[in-house]
Amino acid sequence: MTGLTDPLDEAQQFMIDLVWSTFAEHGEFPKFFYVKHHMRQRGHNAVTVLNSFPSVGTVLTHRYRAIQWWGPDHNPDADGTISLTLAGLHHVRDDHAADVVGRGLLAFMQKIAQAQDAILSSPFKMPDTSVGLSDAVKPIGGAQDYLRHMTVIAEREWPGISFDRNTQAGRPGVVPDLEFETLSHYLGAVATTLTPPASVDELPFTEPRALLRALNYLDVTYELVLGGRLVSRPPMDRSSLLALDAQDEPAFQAGLVVLTDVLRDLQVPGGTPSSGLGRLPGHLIQRLPTINENVIQQAVALLDQIRVLRNSAVHPKPSPRLLAAHAERALNRLQEEVQAARPSES
Repeated sequence: MTGLTDPLDEAQQFMIDLVWSTFAEHGEFPKFFYVKHHMRQRGHNAVTVLNSFPSVGTVLTHRYRAIQWWGPDHNPDADGTISLTLAGLHHVRDDHAADVVGRGLLAFMQKIAQAQDAILSSPFKMPDTSVGLSDAVKPIGGAQDYLRHMTVIAEREWPGISFDRNTQAGRPGVVPDLEFETLSHYLGAVATTLTPPASVDELPFTEPRALLRALNYLDVTYELVLGGRLVSRPPMDRSSLLALDAQDEPAFQAGLVVLTDVLRDLQVPGGTPSSGLGRLPGHLIQRLPTINENVIQQAVALLDQIRVLRNSAVHPKPSPRLLAAHAERALNRLQEEVQAARPSES
């Protein structure tokens, strides 16, 4: 999922606060066994909570999220470090140290971006454009007190910073523009950069009722295979917004709201994450061991873009016809995979 700045649930927030408070006090991140025990005392499964954080990226080893770990597959190593990124700092509330560290690393990225201008006047020899962390954060009040903290996080902040621990210097990461005033703006750029655009090939819009039909097929298949309803049907007056062609921007937004709510309210067991769509991959993989996990993850990631579009006030929005075509395709892929993974009757 891609909601790096979306509000956290209680378990996610507790984990963020636990990891940050340990890091703020000691200057290093805690190990998983420590975090796991604290989470267990609060009645939470640490692995489940870790995997519930929204992430962006194309493969498991290169996903970016608020909280990171090392370990095989989805399971952290017991003696491995549990660490925060700037996305994690975004969720630390009312903490002076977190504010200083965040502002310091944003200033560091700005200096890294400015240093690249030296290339414009050097067409034949690559100039040294690396920027020292200590010098870059000097204008930030109190930054020198948290220089170690910034160093540790900078090593993990690969979307914005390529950091060399030996030289304490940085170069640009994968995000093209590093001139950010707030963490929210930076994380929006990270999500945009690391979320591959959905292909528009072979996705023509068919007819208005196709999206409703795709939702219905998925619901019926889910009931046949797993014995329960998946889709919570909205009132008739709201359902019609998914079938009518949008003639203007308000109509498009109204239909987008309905579709987002339908996906959010999918009847998937559990409470983490708060969205039914977010819980769907783990639920299907657990109930249907033979299901194609990669296809499910891709389809859900595509459907999650609908929520991103709804929440976006910056990026241009696609046409209603293109949106419906993508949603229909993703829903159909989910339905096909659930049906294909149906256990054989013995």
